[in-house]
Amino acid sequence: MRNAKLVYMLIFCYCLTSILLPVFVLNKLLFVPLILASVYAALSAPVRTLSPFIIFSVFLYGFVLSLFSHSDLALARQMLLGSTTLFFIFLIDDQAIDMTSILKGVGGSFALIMTLFSCALLLMPTADLSQYLLNYYMQHELGFYGIRQFGSLQMFMLHHRASPFLLIPLALFFLSFLDGKWRDGLWASLILLCIFFTASRGLMLMGAFMIVALFYFRSPWRLRLLTLAVTVPLTMGILFYLVTHTAVFSPTETSNGIKLGHLLSFYEQIDARSLLTGNGMGNYFYTSGYNRWVAQTEITWMDSLRFFGLPLTFVLLVAIIFPSRYVRLGDWSHSSARIMVLIYLIMSLSNPVLFNSFGFIVVLWFWSSVLTPRIQVAPHLTVQQEGIAA
Repeated sequence: MRNAKLVYMLIFCYCLTSILLPVFVLNKLLFVPLILASVYAALSAPVRTLSPFIIFSVFLYGFVLSLFSHSDLALARQMLLGSTTLFFIFLIDDQAIDMTSILKGVGGSFALIMTLFSCALLLMPTADLSQYLLNYYMQHELGFYGIRQFGSLQMFMLHHRASPFLLIPLALFFLSFLDGKWRDGLWASLILLCIFFTASRGLMLMGAFMIVALFYFRSPWRLRLLTLAVTVPLTMGILFYLVTHTAVFSPTETSNGIKLGHLLSFYEQIDARSLLTGNGMGNYFYTSGYNRWVAQTEITWMDSLRFFGLPLTFVLLVAIIFPSRYVRLGDWSHSSARIMVLIYLIMSLSNPVLFNSFGFIVVLWFWSSVLTPRIQVAPHLTVQQEGIAA
């Protein structure tokens, strides 16, 4: 029990520092004991998933390819080392660590810090503390700050690079709220406010879709019909306004134009060999989105096709969604965890939210949720996992 509580705290601190301050050395120091303990757990206990080995092997293949192509080797090394985080699942499974509790704690802390930071920049932009934090934030390239414009619509923006991670804690707090934990409803509201401050269309859209989808699948049929009757006309009205009064969906909008340029350049340059075998992680290609050579874009699965090829990209997707042969397609409609990760994967179609530190943390949470439930350990209690288990 003592070991489990220590592991819980180490993983919590690792996740928080990796998401909030990835440039800070603490997460790298925490990584060493965690990966060693994970290897020991894999060797000393039954292995219930091969997905970490499969994904690491695909990334290793992509790294080897990058050595023989025009690639960003620093990025390739970073992705390969990042994938080793997935081996934490053996330690998490062995010690029955409650990853849901960890993600809620990390997500709540992250949202609180970023919301306070946003409020400070809005209300006291010239204060010494606001300027010090903003300088640190910009110097370490933790994210983006400014005013985002969609035609006539202007929005304040403080978008931390790990902000898409908040999609999962939002869903977890919302599920707890549906189960009658009113305090978690306040945390979900805080995360929604933090997401609003990011001015990210994809994140706001997926957050709203996540809440509606979870409410729909957790409700009786009569309430489902009422939900559809309300949300469909409301969604149509919002879309009509955005299309007619803003540039949110316009191909001339900066972000849309960049992504469209990436896709067109990829289509023009892809060939049969590259589609089959890939060109290696961090492989450079010229994109009209940026009008320069880049090693990585915002479109995760397009980059995966460039790096690994179509067959291995499919292998990656299967390894993520089905960490065990006991996870079957027929269970999808009965598991909140699978709904959540499916929406997260949809968001990765246009955002770099999967093959990085916070993306791998989300994958670890999902695997721990769908593997056979055990008694799970949080700092001061021992409880059976509820709500999101397979």
